[in-house]
Amino acid sequence: MTTQLPSIAKHFEAELAGHVVAHKLSGSGLENADIRGEVLKGIKELMQHDVQSLLISGAGSSLTKTLGKKLSHPATHLRITSKDEIPYIEEAISTIGTVFSEHCNDLGIPHVILPHSVTHATRLLDGHKETGGIVGVDHAAIQQVLDDGKLAILPFGGTDSAGNTLNVNADDVAARASAAVNVKKLIMYTNEEGIMMPNADGSLKKINFLDFHQLFHLMRMTNAAGNFVIDEGMLPKVKAILEALTYGVPQVHVVQAKAKALLEELFTRTGSGTLIEKEPFLELHYPAKEDQLDDIVQLREECSDTKTPSGYPLLKPLKRGELEELLPTTLTLYQRDVLVGTVYFKQIADPPEAVMIGGFAVGENHQDSGYGKILLESVLEKIAEADFQHAISVSASDAVKSLYKKQGAIQGSIDWSQADEEAKQRYGEDRDLVKLYYFEIAIS
Repeated sequence: MTTQLPSIAKHFEAELAGHVVAHKLSGSGLENADIRGEVLKGIKELMQHDVQSLLISGAGSSLTKTLGKKLSHPATHLRITSKDEIPYIEEAISTIGTVFSEHCNDLGIPHVILPHSVTHATRLLDGHKETGGIVGVDHAAIQQVLDDGKLAILPFGGTDSAGNTLNVNADDVAARASAAVNVKKLIMYTNEEGIMMPNADGSLKKINFLDFHQLFHLMRMTNAAGNFVIDEGMLPKVKAILEALTYGVPQVHVVQAKAKALLEELFTRTGSGTLIEKEPFLELHYPAKEDQLDDIVQLREECSDTKTPSGYPLLKPLKRGELEELLPTTLTLYQRDVLVGTVYFKQIADPPEAVMIGGFAVGENHQDSGYGKILLESVLEKIAEADFQHAISVSASDAVKSLYKKQGAIQGSIDWSQADEEAKQRYGEDRDLVKLYYFEIAIS
């Protein structure tokens, strides 16, 4: 029996049904039977919803132990593979295929283990020895398995024109194989929650969303100590992600290999990892329409999970009827037909030429994407077009307050004490977190 899907999941189900989703798993995630099982269960769930599935398998840590200390090429950071290591690589490919086949049989997943010769490769020059680069993929062999309704499992590695095995990185295989069969999404499982970058205090935070250009520039970004944010070990994966996008894969997801990670990433609005796509594909709607009300209600419910230290929701609770009344002055931001942010403005009784900006909500998986800035700039434009002269907003959210400051809002002794006091009353003992901001509206 398949899982009963909520409304946002039904959207993704409709989007993915009849398409191919690729998955790449390697390292400890591959060797941990529980994690491997969770990934396969997620794939089975997709297949039950008419989603074709391709799984690319990397090598496990046991192969690294067998080969000994990794010798990486200084330019590409790929392993330099000697000829006498090839038998061990072929043995690992065979073993991995057996492990996946047994696990699929246990879970009742129809599957085919494809040979690594499906990946056509050539030796990389400049001292890589038996490490290969991809020149092509036998897409017909993969597509036949998919069309038969089975999970296609493709290992790392490849063969040259003479049939000799080369050590081809699994991330590269995932990128090129995904492009070859026109996948809708490529899911890359890692040990981290997603792509991470340092906070000012040195701690790491997950980046929820990146486009092609942001990821490209992230490779050159350094932290406070002067070290690159993307370390050498991550470079081959980032290169493969950029290659996948270049070859036409619309979206790449980097998620942690853990229980329910796949379904959380695909079938919830907030997701669980980092989503990377070539273009953001954003659409701003104003005014909001009646048929968008369900989306607005659901997004606000998800954002209401964020609370103050004493447990007060940062987002002001509003009933469905109240939100419906605000539709004529509500802006909605969609990414690929999924609501990712909303904000509204409401006229204040005194003075009549002033409005209150409220309902600032951006989905958790998009809060580092710049969508808040887009919404704020857009709502200020709409306020000016409606001939209002003043705009204020109150917030207890550090993220929203930081955004307001960056956009030139004034925070101080402004004579809108009634609005300020009403907001503070809602936050009880956390009232001191509430700040009122004033925006100067440009008159055209």
